[in-house]
Amino acid sequence: MPVVDAAARVHRDAELADDVEVAAGAMIESGVVVGAGARIGPNALLFAGTRVGAQVDVGAGAVLGGTPQDLKFRGGESGVTIGDRTVIREYVTVHRCVAPGRDTVVGSDCLLMATSHVAHECVLGDGVMVANGVMMAGHVVVGDGAFLSGNVVVHQFTRIGRLAMIGGGSAVRQDIVPFCLADGHPARPRGLNTVGLQRSAASKTSMRMLKRAYRILFGHGTSLAGRLDLLRDLAAAEPGAEEIAELVRFVASSERGFARPR
Repeated sequence: MPVVDAAARVHRDAELADDVEVAAGAMIESGVVVGAGARIGPNALLFAGTRVGAQVDVGAGAVLGGTPQDLKFRGGESGVTIGDRTVIREYVTVHRCVAPGRDTVVGSDCLLMATSHVAHECVLGDGVMVANGVMMAGHVVVGDGAFLSGNVVVHQFTRIGRLAMIGGGSAVRQDIVPFCLADGHPARPRGLNTVGLQRSAASKTSMRMLKRAYRILFGHGTSLAGRLDLLRDLAAAEPGAEEIAELVRFVASSERGFARPR
């Protein structure tokens, strides 16, 4: 049976795996699902529609599944999904969606540090690191393995690409392309995230190809369409150039526009 402190409040219709631990003061509403090995910290609040994966650690005072901070919200059932082995530290807030029937999603193996905020309709991939005080507006998409440093603010509907890193205190107003290091007000690419790429076991060939692709993408002398064509040709000509094809897809699908070096 789950280990529930006498000072916690768990609704009888919540679904808790047998080895879940719930600390004093926590509240878990009807319909919440908590996976095996998860721990719910003191005074954490899990509202209806929240699904927490296996071995997730929810810190003290965290709020999962709260109503969205959006004037368009008119009620309706929506939720929050937290992937396996994710760590959610003290006073993190993850809000459910404005649109009924949808979930705000945080992937597996993520770390959301204290006081960070993930707004309605956000989607975070696997292995995302979110440092203290990060604030994401609604509909933000963050790719696998991205790192958002302390006090970063992210504008609604923007995307942060896979393995990108955002410097502390930056303001993200446009899409940040994959694999880059970005910083500033507004955040602009400063080069490749070489440390993140190395940690992800990227090959030397991939690193070399991405450096070349970065110079082409942010170069001058031809239109953006022409530069994307050059990158497509490069990806087609070089074996193992999946990262370049990913970069092209990301830029070509950008709706807000993507940030560029000054």
